[in-house]
Formats: sequence, structure tokens, C-alpha cells
Amino acid sequence: MENVDWRERWKEESRRMFDSSEAEKAFGNVFDFDTGEALLKLRHRGVIETLYGVLEAGKESKVFLAESPDGDEVLVKIYMTRAGDFREMQNYLKGDRRFSSSPTSRKEVVEEWCRKEYSNLKNAADQVVCPEALGFEDNVLVMEFVGRGGRAYPKLKDVDIENPDRALEVVLDGVKRLWREEQLVHGDLSEYNVLVRDTELVWIDFSQGVHRTHPSARELLERDVENISDFFYRQGASVDPDSRAQRVSEELES
Repeated sequence: MENVDWRERWKEESRRMFDSSEAEKAFGNVFDFDTGEALLKLRHRGVIETLYGVLEAGKESKVFLAESPDGDEVLVKIYMTRAGDFREMQNYLKGDRRFSSSPTSRKEVVEEWCRKEYSNLKNAADQVVCPEALGFEDNVLVMEFVGRGGRAYPKLKDVDIENPDRALEVVLDGVKRLWREEQLVHGDLSEYNVLVRDTELVWIDFSQGVHRTHPSARELLERDVENISDFFYRQGASVDPDSRAQRVSEELES
């Protein structure tokens, strides 16, 4: 495939890749040809088949619902190379020993950021429930869609918690196992980044996750614990968020 003329392929296949002109327009308004080429490569590798509409849009990325060649719903997260907090991404990457290179251009940083989330999902899957990482190319990440019929499962913030003390312990157990077994910190854990699928808590958005040797790892760990403890405290859990964060941090030092 090295000699493929991707621009010609894009002209031929892009219309078939999107399920509607609206979806194609939503893509074209934000992303350039390089991103289109990445999508085509993922399609040729059998990772995705068709892109549907935008599910969510943020300052760093747009998230599309898509379909695999087998007909399964998948999620396509496309990091924007012309937006987002470029400097903050650089800082997270610089201190992570898993990524030895030091990308300097915006495009290089964003592509490394995409690879980092893919790696984080792969590692986290052995310790917590999270979307299965299916593939990536440049600034495009494909993962399992945590939902049904085109609708994502609700976020933790939108669900009534029957037993907040028990739910908190389940999440904190995952925090500890990630740290001990995978040397990983989620880095942005909150009620916004956990979905509820039946009785399971599904962790999402691992883009800010870092190796525990990162200079900010301990600070991020304590912030994760404090944020999620604060949420469950507001739901009725008998916990002091500040002391719980300190206690978990001290426990993981031993």
C-alpha cells in the first residue's frame, strides 16, 4: 500500500465512507486531508466502514459514531491538529517515560497524544472496565462504542446511585489496581468520565493518563481520588474527599 495515491482514493471513497452529506460536511468543516487519509487507512485495515454523525465535540477532539465492517457500532475520536491545548499536551507527554521522543510540532504532539490514549486504554483494560481500543492512525483513534442504538450509556453524573459507598469503593479499587499493576494514573477521573452500563462502571477518556513515574503522577492521582470522592460524597457516601485522597496516596506508597 506504500504507493497508494491517497488523494485519489479519498475522491473515490470519501462519499461512501459517510452515511450522509451532513456527516461529510461535519468532518470537512474541521479536518484536513491528512485526517481523511488516516480514516481511509483505518478503513482499508478493516477497522471502520462508515462514519455517522458527531456524538460529541470538545476543544481537543470530535467524536463520531461509526460502524465496523462487521456492523458493530464503534466510536471514532479525531483529535484536532489545529486546535486544543497544545502546550498542555506537550507537558503531559514530556514527563511520560513511555514516550521517549520529544515532539515539537503541533501535528506531532497531537499524533503522540492519540497514540498515548490508545496505549492507556490497552493497559487499563486488564484492571478496569473501559472501551476496547480497536486501532489508531495519526490523530484518529477507534474504540468500542459504549452504548446501544447510537446512544451512549449515561454518565455517572446523570444516574441516581443506589449505594454510593459501595460504588466509591469499586472506583477506588480500580484507581489502586491501575497504579499498582499498570503503573498508570487516569489523570481526569470524575463523574463526567465514567459511564454506567447496566451494573458496570465504564471508565472513559484516558487521554490525560500518565505513567506513575511522571513528575505530576502523584498530584494527578490525588486529584482523581478527591474528585470522584467528592462526587460520591454529594450522593450520600460517608467519606471526606480530602482525607480519602491522602489515605489512598499513603496506601500506595507502601
